[in-house]
Amino acid sequence: MATAIQQAYTEASLTFTDDAITWFNPITNETWEVMMGWEQPIMEKMAELTVSAGDHVLECGFGMGILSDAIQARNPASHTICEFHPDIIPKMRTWAEGKSNIILHEDKWFTLIGATGRYDAILMDTYADDDLHPKFNWFCRNKAKNDCKISWWNWSGGTTDEYMRFYWDDISFTDVTVDPPENAYYNRTTYKVPLKILSPNPTGYGVLQGTKIHISTSETKDIEKIGSIHNILTCADPSNPTLATNQNTRCFNVKCKGVYTINDGLLIATGTQPMIIKRDGSWLSNKQMSELVVGDKLYKVDNTEVEITKIEFDSSDTKHVVSKLEINHNYFANDILIRKEDDDG
Repeated sequence: MATAIQQAYTEASLTFTDDAITWFNPITNETWEVMMGWEQPIMEKMAELTVSAGDHVLECGFGMGILSDAIQARNPASHTICEFHPDIIPKMRTWAEGKSNIILHEDKWFTLIGATGRYDAILMDTYADDDLHPKFNWFCRNKAKNDCKISWWNWSGGTTDEYMRFYWDDISFTDVTVDPPENAYYNRTTYKVPLKILSPNPTGYGVLQGTKIHISTSETKDIEKIGSIHNILTCADPSNPTLATNQNTRCFNVKCKGVYTINDGLLIATGTQPMIIKRDGSWLSNKQMSELVVGDKLYKVDNTEVEITKIEFDSSDTKHVVSKLEINHNYFANDILIRKEDDDG
């Protein structure tokens, strides 16, 4: 349920000028600023720290479009923008006209949690947002690609407030000199831009222990029962498939949190597990599990393809045992061809 402030803000009629968005807060009987033009150097630095050409970017909160302009200037492959205030949405639509890489999400950012797709950069600058502190950390673990760059509004002005840090470690801060006029939310002359680089699965790659590994087209072994596998069915290239048997493969087990599940258990693996997929009619070997999307296709041991219809991420603290094969050949796990260990794509 929304707090009184969020409810009042959502229902308020906003006032727009060239250098500010303001609203009258009936609870305090005051006019409050939502965003102001002096923030431009902050927004440009946030984009500089997080966005590279070709990235898939999520921006939470459109506001005056200052951050949106800074992100667009860095040529992302896709730029998803979330905004829920009914007075700002029309301005966001007008801004987005003619920009082919823009995806508008006219709702709260957290409603994307069930959508497919993950991001190279996540930038958070919302206002009167009840979801922010309870859900942002967990949201990022679900929506971040490996080494996703995350930044957000540092309302504290410092570097140590754990609440502002979302209880993350390993955050860097970059100073930006600003000159704000007196306002209701930030009146310092130095702003510290936070940056968190998040990798949901830092423990390495592998498939869930218990996965079936093919030793022939008709025979499998349970990976949790083997430390050394002497016969592995392999396939060098699904676009020109030739099956072969390779020997002397070793298996290593590690524990990790956070695994991805494809199609109700078809394959369960860490986000960094190398994969082979067909996308837009072409076979690709430069993707990780965390980069797959609904609609991608996987190659099966019976020379057919299966389409990905569901991808789920376990964000709990459950520790899973995953197994990695030390092999220089693509192999089949639960009938699905996955990428060899040392393939650079």
